[in-house]
Amino acid sequence: MGRSTYQPSKISFHHRLKATIVVLLVWGGVSLLHWLPATQWLMLGLTAILTVQTLRMLVAKPEAAVMEGEIYLPPVSILVPAKNESSVLANLVYSLCQLNYPSVGEARRRHRLDIWIVDDGSTDETPQILKELQTQFPALQVHRRESKGGKSGALNAVFPFTQGEIILVCDADAQLPANFLQQTVPLFQKQAIGAVQVRKAISNANTNFLTRCQQMEMNCDSFLQTHRIAIGGMSELRGNGMLVRRESLEKCQGWNENTVTDDLDLCFKLYLAGAEIEFITVPSIQEEAVTTWEKLWYQRCRWAEGGYQRYLDYFPQILTLGWAKEIDLLLFFILQFLLPIGLIPDLLWTIFYSHHPVLFPLQTLLSIILTIAFIAGLYQFQSLRGWSLVWATIQGSLYMVHWIPVMIITTLKMCVQRERSHWVKTEHRGGTT
Repeated sequence: MGRSTYQPSKISFHHRLKATIVVLLVWGGVSLLHWLPATQWLMLGLTAILTVQTLRMLVAKPEAAVMEGEIYLPPVSILVPAKNESSVLANLVYSLCQLNYPSVGEARRRHRLDIWIVDDGSTDETPQILKELQTQFPALQVHRRESKGGKSGALNAVFPFTQGEIILVCDADAQLPANFLQQTVPLFQKQAIGAVQVRKAISNANTNFLTRCQQMEMNCDSFLQTHRIAIGGMSELRGNGMLVRRESLEKCQGWNENTVTDDLDLCFKLYLAGAEIEFITVPSIQEEAVTTWEKLWYQRCRWAEGGYQRYLDYFPQILTLGWAKEIDLLLFFILQFLLPIGLIPDLLWTIFYSHHPVLFPLQTLLSIILTIAFIAGLYQFQSLRGWSLVWATIQGSLYMVHWIPVMIITTLKMCVQRERSHWVKTEHRGGTT
């Protein structure tokens, strides 16, 4: 998911109440399973249902997106929200201006492609760099504004000035291959497709252990996304490198300015509007990973809060999407959001009453999903084999443990805190390391 320039706002009493109710229900349910062992058949039944869904997902064979008939090459608008991004903007603009769309002819490209950089209240050298880039690339368009509403606000502010039928959103540190649009835009000839997300790759993956693990995590995510789609489940937008049909965006009334993660929020809005989201592994888009544990912690807490908030915002509407998507949502909501918070009472009952942990079946299921997804993702996207594949999977699995404290602390904070998570800027260096 992208690095939102979201600025914190208040968490409503309604959100805090919903989050508290969810926590109390999870804690009460886990305690009931310990207090009345006869009820543990409920956990076995739930695990059995989720195991069937997991098996369907893991053994599915994703089909490559097929573009039939006349190639669909509509006008495209590229939007880049940028706040204090002086170190990477030049590289991005060079990359965007090299895009081969719809052909190498400059005249045709000028009428089919417009590039917008949103200077979102930058206080560094970003404005001066953009002026220089406009002299070098006259077609480059810049929209300057006072920062308000974060990344969603920046996108909403420039959207009325765009002409494209397809909107591509990129982060300021993105790098795209020249044929990026030629490989992605034609997918929209299928009217059911409302958005397309491409696989993300890490440009500075070789910096340290943390950046290498983030690359592995993205490969794991790519495997899961394609397999979720293969069984009729849901895919998710990741902010950077997402393409959205203009008509679908208008139905969704643009981006939500009252959310922490604009991309995850838009996912639910698109599905509720009747659109589908495609995920493709080729081409990929590069971005920089955070390089310290402190920055990773703040980033993941924000992602966790935004991911959780969308369930609170769109429940029970999301129960109208059909059984395939609903069971897919159930699997990932339970394992990603409910399981971590349930570990607290499960551990207390286990320690003080010498019980067996009742959530162990779900923990095992989650471990199996992640292990297989890591192996398959590393095999497919990093071409690892043998011991290198095994060792990378072990490292990646250990790294993913950080999500447990992230989810626990974020969930509890959402019950009591009045302000949303603070945005901590990712310091970009530009280029690869």
